[in-house]
Amino acid sequence: MTTKINTFSIWLLFLTLSICAIILIGGYTRISDSGLSITEWLPVTGVMYPLSEAQWQLEFEKYQKIDEFILVNSAMTLSEFKVIYFWEWFHRFFARLIGVIYLLPLIYLLLKKKIERVYLLRIVLIGFLLATQAVIGWYMVESGLVGRVDVSQYRLAMHLTMAFIILGITFQTLLEANIKYSNKSNFYQPTNSETLFLLLLLLIFLQIAYGAFVSGTHSGLLFNTWPMYNGNIFPHIENNTMNGIIHFFETGEYIIFAHRTFALFVLVLVVYINYFFFKKNGSTKKNYLLLTFNLTFFIQILLGVLMTFYNIPWHLALAHQGNAIILFLISISMWMFSKKSLQSNLT
Repeated sequence: MTTKINTFSIWLLFLTLSICAIILIGGYTRISDSGLSITEWLPVTGVMYPLSEAQWQLEFEKYQKIDEFILVNSAMTLSEFKVIYFWEWFHRFFARLIGVIYLLPLIYLLLKKKIERVYLLRIVLIGFLLATQAVIGWYMVESGLVGRVDVSQYRLAMHLTMAFIILGITFQTLLEANIKYSNKSNFYQPTNSETLFLLLLLLIFLQIAYGAFVSGTHSGLLFNTWPMYNGNIFPHIENNTMNGIIHFFETGEYIIFAHRTFALFVLVLVVYINYFFFKKNGSTKKNYLLLTFNLTFFIQILLGVLMTFYNIPWHLALAHQGNAIILFLISISMWMFSKKSLQSNLT
């Protein structure tokens, strides 16, 4: 049976893809250290891109006043500034575009009564979170303008986490609206597997969110060895003055250790889920989603290891983030197909 095509589903699909795209654009903006190049938040007029040399010089002069330029990029030329400015501007422009992609089709769908009432609250929530994300984005940028040369890792994590929450709600709504048209035999789920897949989804989500602390503190650059930490089982820390759980959010050695270790816990759960399927069905071959997840998860581990050995080149870092998006979406799909409340729709 084929999936029914309707304007509501097409809109949600396009919105999902747009959110995936902006996460990747934001990832490259972060990797290229472009995020502080625009020092003001102008929701309306900020959409304009500098065209004249006078406009460029004005933007450059604003950037020259912040600590990132003074302490890190004081030798930067105007031509180099234009590169980082473009990526921050493009990130903000695309965010505005997503607002348009959300709002204009929504008005049409509401007027044409093409949205079922059961989804209305979720759709309104998506819009509210998109608006909130814009505020969080500026809140994050603002943290790096004075007294720092980078944004706060806490605000970076908040920004990334919100992006994945919005993505999750949008994609879950898309799946729920179309899952009854899917062929159950291609997505076999044994009974009593909903809790397992929900746990997997939560662990994947937490690992992605915590990855923002790795990025925000540049912890991934501390060690280019794996699985050891420069020959040690545990990372060695010198001149430590902090105590307690704050280490796992402030101290780079703790953060990278927690990120790697948590990945092992996810791996154990993935192995158990595969064993659970084999025990219930004698094979995992019938579940294309699980097989795809297994492959994607292996690629994610491989990318993480390669990033470590090669000192996090931008293309591997971006691939790691993009693959995390795929893992997240597959995790949602497996959880949705395992939900008892939806199983009856698949028969």
